[in-house]
Amino acid sequence: MRITDAAKQLLENVLTENGAEGIRLYSVAGCCGPQFALSLDAPQENDKVETINGIKVAFDSQVNSTEELTLDKEESQNGEGLVLLGASSCC
Repeated sequence: MRITDAAKQLLENVLTENGAEGIRLYSVAGCCGPQFALSLDAPQENDKVETINGIKVAFDSQVNSTEELTLDKEESQNGEGLVLLGASSCC
């Protein structure tokens, strides 16, 4: 997984505002297989933890391949947010 510099800056602000140490990437059931979700939850016992571009990231044990994923900042009419690129989406 890659975290862009723009996403890093946004994440650092969100983590500070929420008193969180990092993010957690986990798998949820989707309409065509597993999908990914992000949270500010603390790592769970079986999570793999890495530091990516200065951000602590916990990966759920159900998450296998993340090499193709990029977390980036996204601007919209509602403000700014994060987008996970490279994840399959078929819904």
